[in-house]
Amino acid sequence: MNKPERHERLLSLVGERGLLYQERAMQATQASRATIRRDFDELAESGAIERIRGGIQSVRKEGNVPFNLREVQHSEAKSAIAKKACGLLRAGDVVFIDGGTTTYHICFHLPCLPLRIVTNSLRLSAYLDDAAARYSGWEVYLTGGKIQHGSNMLTGPGTLHSLDFYHADWAFLSVGGIAGDGLYNTSEPIVETERRMIERSDRAIILADQSKLGRRAMCRVCGVKRIDTLITDRPPGLSLVENEMRDQGVNIVHVDRPRLHHF
Repeated sequence: MNKPERHERLLSLVGERGLLYQERAMQATQASRATIRRDFDELAESGAIERIRGGIQSVRKEGNVPFNLREVQHSEAKSAIAKKACGLLRAGDVVFIDGGTTTYHICFHLPCLPLRIVTNSLRLSAYLDDAAARYSGWEVYLTGGKIQHGSNMLTGPGTLHSLDFYHADWAFLSVGGIAGDGLYNTSEPIVETERRMIERSDRAIILADQSKLGRRAMCRVCGVKRIDTLITDRPPGLSLVENEMRDQGVNIVHVDRPRLHHF
């Protein structure tokens, strides 16, 4: 198990229990005590968890966890979901991509087709700029706005003003939670940006793993009728939230759930 996989596993365990001690972490990851201590120190330095004697404890709500740590949570599912979304794109399409961690995985699966990409994600735009040396068919437009600390995205009036210049075929969006009555995210500036992307696009596609279903965050983005498709990993059975969304006309697309590690 490499470091990102270990960190994802450790964050998942501390999220479930609130506390995680070295012995349990070693058992779950098959890593040495020294490795687990280094992992605990790195996670604590990031601010996502707090060091306690012999272990770590959760100190933050999910929405405030730094981008690099949220990115590795459920990373295999996020990658599979992003790959499925990229299969919708056709040559000449214009696509909005928001600054979430699931939508960030889109940059690894974009087809080599002429596309125009409008994003408020600093990380995604930086990756695509580097990728331009290998493929020059992507035109990347970065919105204006204020850098939202810890999220690697731009938000605020400058972002909204920038989006008013564009119209897109697709809006690919991450969310903080999905319930039968709507989509949710963690802060007002993020929600305002996503609303504007939905308004200025033909089709809104939500990219969300199963951990987001049945949850609400602080701010409501919109009702589920405003979106066209939810792409998610495959649950053991169709969830209540998915049934409610389907009843309201939302297309539900499943990707195969990645094989989980058992220890």
